[in-house]
Amino acid sequence: MTGCRHWIGSDTTGHVCGNPVHRFSLCEKHFEAELARTKRRQESERVQRENAEARWRQRNAPKLPGWRVALERAEAEYTRRTTSPVEDRAAYGGLMSSAVIRAQRSHLSDTNVARVAELDRIITRLRANITRMERQQ
Repeated sequence: MTGCRHWIGSDTTGHVCGNPVHRFSLCEKHFEAELARTKRRQESERVQRENAEARWRQRNAPKLPGWRVALERAEAEYTRRTTSPVEDRAAYGGLMSSAVIRAQRSHLSDTNVARVAELDRIITRLRANITRMERQQ
């Protein structure tokens, strides 16, 4: 198509503009109109984002101290669950006592691994929320 692709009129009885192309397959008139429409839409979206962020901050400001406490607890539990169950490095080779074997098995259990993954998600979310809240205070 060599002319402006802007559709003029209704869906059934309209026609393509067809004027010489200025930029992006639009004539100068329709390019300027589309540019203005895009700028208005971007400004409207920016205002909506700012309002949504302000509402989020207002709604979640009282939760910030609780988030900090929850983050400390989650990090402590994560550390406890991910540290080596046995500090004696010699216990990893050769014959081991039944207590060491039980400690290692419990450390690698499905429930422990699932809880560590859950704690990782919780810690990531809490850090993101705290950072977001502190970013523009």
